[in-house]
Amino acid sequence: MTSPERSLVFRALELNVVEGRADDIALTDAAGSMTYAHLLHDSASIAGALWQLGVAVESVVAVDLPPGRHQVISVLACARLGAEIGESQTLRIAGDPIMLQTPDTEVPWDVLLRAGRTDPAGAPDADPEGYADRLRAAHEQIFGPLLDGRAIV
Repeated sequence: MTSPERSLVFRALELNVVEGRADDIALTDAAGSMTYAHLLHDSASIAGALWQLGVAVESVVAVDLPPGRHQVISVLACARLGAEIGESQTLRIAGDPIMLQTPDTEVPWDVLLRAGRTDPAGAPDADPEGYADRLRAAHEQIFGPLLDGRAIV
């Protein structure tokens, strides 16, 4: 009996850490570099905050950010929850400063990060049917390098 393939985000982050690349550079942008461990920590923290606010499998979150660490972390956080990334009238990560915007409130990025650190979201064991393929196709510039153990630049 074969086991199901692990989730996309597990293969992109946790597996790199487990295989000894925790301190390797996972992302380089205008703000500097992030290691695999740091990227895992921040994406799990943001995912934890999103989960506390009700984001779950099949939720739709708009990620309206330019390329860079915040976009990457947001996409990886959504992947940890099985949330779809697309047009949404109710949940949007955007702005300058960056905020999670809902119909009722706006939550600043730094507050999301701190709140999520209290209960970070782990990677799911497996993805819903077709989810990994959709997410990877839409965000190959993020998942391609990470799945290959390379840095996003």
